[in-house]
Amino acid sequence: SYRFRRLELIQLEPRKITLDGEFFAYSNTVCLSSLRDSNPVFDSGDRRLTHIAPGEIYVTAEIFASGRNHFFEGAKIEISNGGASREFILRGSTKDCFFGSSMAGITRFLVSEEDYAFFAGTTDDRLSFYSVYTDDTSYLSGSRTLMLDYIFSGNKAQIRQMYLMDVLTAAIILVVSLCLILISMVILQFIIRFTMSEEFREIGVMKAIGIPDYQIRLLYTVKYLAVSALGAAAGLALSFPLGTLLLKSASRNIILSERKMIPVHFVCAFLTAALIVLFCWFCTRKIRSFSPIDAIRSGETGERYTGKGLFGLNRSRLAPPLFLAVNDISGGLKRYASMLAIFTIGILLVTIPSNTINTLSSDRLVTLFNMAECDHVITREALLSFGGSNKEYLLSGLEDIKNTLAENGIEAEVFQELVFRMNVSRGDLSFSSLAFQSIGDVTTDRYVYIDGTPPQNSGEIALSYLTAENIGAKIGDDVRITVDGQTRTYLLTAINQSLNNNGEAVRFHPDAELDYSRCVGSFGIQIRYTGHPDKKELDHYLELLRSLYPDDDIRPAGEYINLMIGDVAGQFDSIRSLIFGIVLCINLLVTVLMVKSFITKEKGEIALLRAIGFSSVSLIAWQAMRIGLVLLLAAVLGALLSTPLTRLMIEPIFRMMGAYSISFEIRVFEVYIVCPLIIFIAATAAAALSACQLKKIPASEVSNIE
Repeated sequence: SYRFRRLELIQLEPRKITLDGEFFAYSNTVCLSSLRDSNPVFDSGDRRLTHIAPGEIYVTAEIFASGRNHFFEGAKIEISNGGASREFILRGSTKDCFFGSSMAGITRFLVSEEDYAFFAGTTDDRLSFYSVYTDDTSYLSGSRTLMLDYIFSGNKAQIRQMYLMDVLTAAIILVVSLCLILISMVILQFIIRFTMSEEFREIGVMKAIGIPDYQIRLLYTVKYLAVSALGAAAGLALSFPLGTLLLKSASRNIILSERKMIPVHFVCAFLTAALIVLFCWFCTRKIRSFSPIDAIRSGETGERYTGKGLFGLNRSRLAPPLFLAVNDISGGLKRYASMLAIFTIGILLVTIPSNTINTLSSDRLVTLFNMAECDHVITREALLSFGGSNKEYLLSGLEDIKNTLAENGIEAEVFQELVFRMNVSRGDLSFSSLAFQSIGDVTTDRYVYIDGTPPQNSGEIALSYLTAENIGAKIGDDVRITVDGQTRTYLLTAINQSLNNNGEAVRFHPDAELDYSRCVGSFGIQIRYTGHPDKKELDHYLELLRSLYPDDDIRPAGEYINLMIGDVAGQFDSIRSLIFGIVLCINLLVTVLMVKSFITKEKGEIALLRAIGFSSVSLIAWQAMRIGLVLLLAAVLGALLSTPLTRLMIEPIFRMMGAYSISFEIRVFEVYIVCPLIIFIAATAAAALSACQLKKIPASEVSNIE
């Protein structure tokens, strides 16, 4: 059985929309519709929108949150179409599963039925959106063989994939949370061992009077049970506001039911408390190896049968404090393992999001959207239907831009991608896919291919992994494509990858004759300057372009792609700043705890060093250098692990969207030098300040038997 509904939309030109007198700044195609025959739409409070009063308008949450438009409730939006215009009051944003994602390519404005009827009478340029409800799993593949003209078709799974960027934000937060739990476990282990080392007398006395090991361990475990219960209660109370804050960007387009999550909060709090208690019991196992004599002597027998460190002072040219720091770490790396693990995880928490953000904002990302590399993009996109000579009209626009640049002394290549929807088949298998053809100053060898060679003439094409897989095609096969009502045969010469429509793509040669009246849209106008200008020249060209075309939104290539996918890099950047602050605080906490632990355990050694002439400054430097060296080692480990871990965690998400090979943007100076250097300076300074307490340890402490 089948049920369907048809939603009618009016296509609007973004230039004819103003917000409080300013032009609407958004690159996607804009459409107008009412709630009649619409899929369920929800407001920002997750309440279903059932009525819109005349004169009111709603926009999707994606553009409402965009800083380019400065939307706010109560703003005045004026829409002109077909010679008629009407002013609206903005009432809020919507969560719209079909049109809410920036990956959908269409932005919907919602108005009342009365206002929609007003604009419907001024134009015949309309689109239809069909929602089909069926249990027939073969419906989608069957409908794609009907040769219908449409922009997009997909099932529930494909609709969900349009929100993978939002899911990616939530996934990064989840990964960060798990890493922070792991860090907290390591800190907890350190605190327990530090506590036991401080209470060696009490443990020794309890063992001396015959208290069994398990009862001593139980005593500590009960104490940590109370602490974990209080912590779980406090964490449960804070999880609601903090969770809402952390997931604010991810839940902008996605409905997250708090009521359904309340039991999950309680279960997670209980499991966390139980895990902490079990971990505490595990950490107290060292008590079994204590003896009354060992405990009285602070866990040391005073005997050592091996040398400490890898080299002796007589063969070292290092300054004494640095020699002591290097020798301590090399001779007892296990002692610093907890701190090394915490610092390394912290470095990874900073580098992995940074590599992801830099990749998402990289100019090279355009190649994953079936675009050639370029310097700047004019976000002047073609409407979904023109009528008339579309190709000649667009080519004349490209030529005008090229001539204008030449008049200003700038030589550049100007080109644009046209987008079609076509049926591709081989044998009995067929698939409806997006198709691309470039016009202007660009050739097929400028695009990135995974396998094969670029199309060399009008009879050759390239397919994406997804499109080729759906029709069982390989390089060298003949593929049939319906163009202008006729089925033509093309030779498949290359396989590429695409983030468009979750992986759909057909790449035609520029000389291929297509039916341009069926062009469903285009990307922005791309500009690539000849002569390889440097950054200063590129900035100058950008300002010049903006002055020449003040009504157009002109951006670097990376910013244009970020605009298309919904400013994901901006969302990640705010998360990265939060993560960096948390990592910095954790590192400072660990540093202070470790230094205090060292000083408590090494009172005798510090007193001896003071007795043989070491100054307080040298001893403080010794303590700080140990922390600094561990941090340097953690930075090296983090740098070595960050790239493979980034690929392991992030590549599967890109693969789900159609990109099988990602070249991550690695900014060495920013990620591997600046950020670790900030952490290094802060932690070393904290270690030096914490070590100032050793000034209170006199040389006479060397005779203390503890």
